[in-house]
Amino acid sequence: MKEYNQVVEPYVHEIIIKKSRFITTLMPVSSRENADTKVQEISKRYNDATHNCYCYISNIIATEQRFSDNGEPQGTAGIPMLEVIKKRNIVMTLAVVTRYFGGVKLGVGGLVRAYSDSVVEALAGADVRRFLMSDVCSFDINYSLFPRAVELIEKANGKIISIDYNAGVTINYAVQCENNDDLIAKLYDYSSGKVDIKILNKEYVDYKLVL
Repeated sequence: MKEYNQVVEPYVHEIIIKKSRFITTLMPVSSRENADTKVQEISKRYNDATHNCYCYISNIIATEQRFSDNGEPQGTAGIPMLEVIKKRNIVMTLAVVTRYFGGVKLGVGGLVRAYSDSVVEALAGADVRRFLMSDVCSFDINYSLFPRAVELIEKANGKIISIDYNAGVTINYAVQCENNDDLIAKLYDYSSGKVDIKILNKEYVDYKLVL
């Protein structure tokens, strides 16, 4: 897998639809067991609610998928919620929508829209990151060349991990693997061959994703 998207911090969002409260909890998960444990914790937290419906994709390749309508009419909650996160290529993420019934029935179509919209709105406010398989690199450069080096990294859609200021400047950066050869060549040319760029590791690195 070259990339995946994930909610990286717990996030809670609430909307009111025809007097019913819909509380969406989004959480990162690391496995199916971890997701099931978090479903139980959230359901216990809202044990007085009418329904605690959920969905999750618990692995990077999206083969571990689970959902539950938790008493709502079949197909009106868990699957619509799951389709929202699948459409956005979000994995390793749990969504629980807790409903407190407000006395007004929504009907099948209304429930599908309510549960879908709850997750869509929550994702809009959550910290969702794109994780790209990246080269993590380091190099030293003198102060006069430093601003342009940072500019070249940013133009390659790279991410500055850290900058250390000593006699010169040490830049640690990450960039998508397929972009790194071209970036290294540009940094080398710009510095007239005065940089020695070391690839420290290949790993998934998070980049902010705007939904």
